[in-house]
Amino acid sequence: MIVELIAVGTELLLGQIVNSNAAAIGSRLADEGFDAHYQVTVGDNLRRLTETIRTALERSDAVILTGGIGPTQDDMTKNALCELTGRSMVRDEPHADKIRARVAAIGGPPPTSALRMADYPEGSDPLPNRNGAALGVALSHDGKLVFAVPGVPREMTVMIDEQVMPRLRAAIDAPTVLRSRVIKTWGHGEAHISDVLGDLYETSNPSIAYLIDETEVRIRISAKADAEQQALALIAPVQAEIERRLDGYIFGYDDATGIGVLGEHLAARSWSIALAEVATAGLVSSRLAANPAVPFAGGTTLSAGDETTAFDLARRVAQEFDAAVAVGIARALPDDESTPAAMVVPLAVVTPEGEKEHTIRVLGDGERARTHAASSAVHVARLAVQGRWSVGPG
Repeated sequence: MIVELIAVGTELLLGQIVNSNAAAIGSRLADEGFDAHYQVTVGDNLRRLTETIRTALERSDAVILTGGIGPTQDDMTKNALCELTGRSMVRDEPHADKIRARVAAIGGPPPTSALRMADYPEGSDPLPNRNGAALGVALSHDGKLVFAVPGVPREMTVMIDEQVMPRLRAAIDAPTVLRSRVIKTWGHGEAHISDVLGDLYETSNPSIAYLIDETEVRIRISAKADAEQQALALIAPVQAEIERRLDGYIFGYDDATGIGVLGEHLAARSWSIALAEVATAGLVSSRLAANPAVPFAGGTTLSAGDETTAFDLARRVAQEFDAAVAVGIARALPDDESTPAAMVVPLAVVTPEGEKEHTIRVLGDGERARTHAASSAVHVARLAVQGRWSVGPG
């Protein structure tokens, strides 16, 4: 079943509110195995909203609208549904009485506009809202399902879970599930990984997608089946093949982070870590300090013009904080040999088992260079703590 999401609200288009509902609903649909090909945002305009719903119904089996069902004049979702389906608006009087009682409890008669939250298109099912006052809507039109839920996240979430998802499940012949595994890598760029895994990308179930986070490349394997174990069985051989091809470049799975894995290896060896940073302006230290699982001894940030070598920085900070592992990140320099232009960041790691200097090359300068250098520094330190010292097999 294809389900399309329409987020309603001019404030979303203006960037005044972040559209977190789209991510939340999209995640729930994916967990249930529903396909979602489009997510659309439309402002508070009756004509455009009506046409947006019409277009969505032409290409989807079901449509979920979030937002626009409140009490004010710019809440037009239910009006658009009436306009599209040729229905009149009716009022749920028992619910209207609840709104009156709710407002009376805090003093005064309810404004007429508040009672609009008890309205719904004739012939549709009003959906209860146990976290708010506005009724949701479920209706069928030309064999397609349409749902309208609140835009307020705490109201939307409950209505989606308790009212919408059960109706969507009942509308399909057999339940399906979608399960994913995320393989996290460092040391290769996205283009290289896509070349290495190119033939695997051509499969549709399971499917493969690439996601980039700073210097990490994440590979998501997704499989759809009638049951969770069947989906996981489809994922397993693809995961094994990716692991074989990317041996030495995988550092974790799913929710694992580079910092978290570094912390695990440090704790396993009862080692603490300290940093001295120039090029990264304290960014690595702040990230490590924010993770309570990392045995972080301390950090020092030096000015961008400091010319101390990476090795000297690492040795100095190891002594200063009595840390088993120390990382020195020296000042960034232009990389004259790189095209396009990049920055070179010297980095040194010292552990009880040895020491080594690395050269990190990052595209651009400024904040992007700092964040990418910081990400790479974490992984270089991780490898050293693991006793590997360099990325790759072996």
